[in-house]
Amino acid sequence: MEKTISKQKYSTNELLPVGIYLHIPFCTTKCGYCDFNAYANLDYLVSDYTSSLIKEIKLWEKSLNKHSVKSIFFGGGTPSLTSITDLQQIISTIFETFNISPHAEFTLEANPTELTEKYLHKIRELGINRLSMGVQSMNTNELQLLERTHSPQQVLNVIKASRKAGFNNLNLDLIYGLMEQDLQTWQETVEKILDHHPEHLSCYALTIEPGTPFYYRVEKGLLSEPNPDIAAEQYEWTRERLEDAKYVHYEISNWAKKDHECIHNLIYWQNKDYLGIGAGAHSYFNGKRFANINAPNKYIELVNASYAEWGNENHIAMKQIISTETPNLVTTRSDAAILGLRLIEGIDFEEYYKRFEVDINQLYTEAITKHLKTGLLEKTKSSLKLSPKGLLLANEIFVDLLPDNNMQSINKSGD
Repeated sequence: MEKTISKQKYSTNELLPVGIYLHIPFCTTKCGYCDFNAYANLDYLVSDYTSSLIKEIKLWEKSLNKHSVKSIFFGGGTPSLTSITDLQQIISTIFETFNISPHAEFTLEANPTELTEKYLHKIRELGINRLSMGVQSMNTNELQLLERTHSPQQVLNVIKASRKAGFNNLNLDLIYGLMEQDLQTWQETVEKILDHHPEHLSCYALTIEPGTPFYYRVEKGLLSEPNPDIAAEQYEWTRERLEDAKYVHYEISNWAKKDHECIHNLIYWQNKDYLGIGAGAHSYFNGKRFANINAPNKYIELVNASYAEWGNENHIAMKQIISTETPNLVTTRSDAAILGLRLIEGIDFEEYYKRFEVDINQLYTEAITKHLKTGLLEKTKSSLKLSPKGLLLANEIFVDLLPDNNMQSINKSGD
């Protein structure tokens, strides 16, 4: 890393922790199930987008001068489409602009088709120490259904090449609950992956999101809907199998080998500060939530306009930010409860009280009592967490914790 980053600002213990997310919205093709802010056929914007991303990083320098960056995450889209030259420029700017923890987690999302041995070695030299690869399946027919362009063999080749390049923190994304996918084909995918010992696995149920091609195909009867009973069976088997394989189940959809939990995602789930940079990126910082404009061309235009007026220290005045919200106490308490329950360890009563000076059991008496009875929640002397059944039906609990559905919190707190 010293060869490519000339100036590095390392943080001290006195600084406040923060995560940084950088959005790369470009894709070769956009998969039919994807509802992320991603675009195909915009290659002509890549150079200008990189320039604007660098400018936005610089715009945030003063706002983060008292923060220590614990994680950096390139997401998309397909960040692995970014050239080494562009990545080096972006990463150099990050290290020159912000205070980076010496042990910061540095993740790049990638598709197997873009990852050559040379590229893997180069990004490792740039300081990227965690690779998150969108595998989704090890079944050729399922990959075709998902409109993925890689093969199972390519996945295995890239895993081997990533190890050779020096990556010892590898996450693989998998999708279960596919149409026509039974328990056996899902098991075969997981077993093939376990043979190669990734440090982290993210297993997500396929969801049919409104506005996606999959949604319209289901509406027209061209695709069958996912079977929730089969998905539940697959999830239960996954929990047991990964436990046997010595993975720690630490969040609803995430498993890790010891000490390999995703630091960046834990920042989200623990409701801590993170800054989103790039088109459509979202942030939670200094008690405010805000989001950048989605369209890459408009993002470029607005960041350039903001940069031309550089010197304004108020981030709300940045032109690329199209929405800003300061959550009230009721919303903040609700967010902390919902995000905390996503973690397998659940919500620690003492920690929640320290943060909000209120007993969560009193704040959400009705919802907690209801779901202790339904068996979706479990309660100990020190914590509240999802039961095994609750892991499958978590949204039923989360809905009851939303501010609009829990007016008792407003009435009791007086907010």
